[in-house]
This record gives sequence, structure tokens and C-alpha cells, in this order.
Amino acid sequence: MNKPLAVPLEKTTREAKAWQARIHKIAAFGSQQCQNKDTVHSAICTITGSPDQLTVNLACTSKSEDSVSDLMQYANGTLLPQMEKDLGVRFEVRNLQFAVAGRENLLASPEHADPAGLPKSWLDHPFTAEQASGPRMAVEDQPSILSMA
Repeated sequence: MNKPLAVPLEKTTREAKAWQARIHKIAAFGSQQCQNKDTVHSAICTITGSPDQLTVNLACTSKSEDSVSDLMQYANGTLLPQMEKDLGVRFEVRNLQFAVAGRENLLASPEHADPAGLPKSWLDHPFTAEQASGPRMAVEDQPSILSMA
């Protein structure tokens, strides 16, 4: 004979969906708040986990190196505390990544390379001479990545 569950399954499913909707809404808020800054090229925020083990992932790309430290201070001192307050839960893990967009490469949407022009085995042999003939970005156009964990 099966014993009844302490909490009906329907209620726990409803609560899980409500929690997922809430963290998705707060993550979208985080992305939007970063993107609203004039110095930010792009930003994305995600939140995962349960209330007792919540992880936030925030990746921001700045338009210039000069604004990265201000962006870091904003994220740590204002944005993440506001998100925690709105959720009513502190983040257990904060994965923060800050990058600087290349000077020549500030596009509204990312460009995609023509797949026909890319070598098929680049993952198997990433440093072969065959790669030298493919499309490349100049070193100054590649994003610099600064990471804080």
C-alpha cells in the first residue's frame, strides 16, 4: 500500500514553475540593467539552482577598458544586492565575467562566419597550418576577458 505524499505533487510542480519564472524574471532584470548603461556593449545574466543553493552568472562586455572597473563596482555593489533583495535569497555562487569589446568590432548583432569557408577539422587540430588561411581577427579586435569569481 502506497503512503500519501506529505506535499501533493501538483503543489510542488506549481511551486517549481513559479520559482523558475521568478528567477528568470530577475535574471532578465539584471541583463537589462547592465545593458541600460551607456558604457556597456552587451550583457547577459542567468540564475540557476534552488533557493538554498542559488548561482548567478553575469557576463558584461564593456565598450572601453576605462569603464570596466566602474561596471564591476556597479555589479557587485548595486545590481547583485538588488537582485538578492528582490529574490529574498542571497546567491551562493557569483560567476561574474567582464570583457572589453574590440575597438573595430562594436556591432549591434554578432557577425557569423561563412561555415563553408571554415575548415571542418578545426576542433581536432586547432593549431595546424591549415588554420592560418582561415578568417582571423586582429589581436586588438579580440575581446579581453577579465573574470571575477
